[in-house]
Amino acid sequence: MNIRLVTLTEELFWDVVNLKSDPEQEKNIQIFERWVGSNAFFIGACHVYGFTPKAIYDNETLIGFTCYGYRREHGRYELVSMMLGHQFHGRGYGVPMLKAIINEMVEVFSCKEIYLSVIHDNARAIGICEKVGFRPTGDIEKGFHDEPIYCLKLN
Repeated sequence: MNIRLVTLTEELFWDVVNLKSDPEQEKNIQIFERWVGSNAFFIGACHVYGFTPKAIYDNETLIGFTCYGYRREHGRYELVSMMLGHQFHGRGYGVPMLKAIINEMVEVFSCKEIYLSVIHDNARAIGICEKVGFRPTGDIEKGFHDEPIYCLKLN
């Protein structure tokens, strides 16, 4: 496994937009999928809020998408989205992807804490976040779904 974060470019745009977290979403471009907002939605959020969009690769294969940045309204660094294409689920990518994103955020921002939110019933994502060291803050992000907020405190 060789996880790489690659800057989103025009050449990668449609490949990333068409990468879906659920096979049922293959024929649709929607704002929200079952476990995550669509990549198209988050690319738009990156443009508006100044977040950093990245394609996620394992060697030369596009497997996912992420975006992160400083969220001014909350005054903190956030992992805004992390998605893995449905065809790659169950292959052990979750923890290595999350660690690669954390490492890049620390390198770029020198941040001491990273926040994220997870849809309340996404047990797989919650388990990955907790395995890496994120802990619930007790706060809830109100969006399309209630999303408990987690924080990773770094050295």
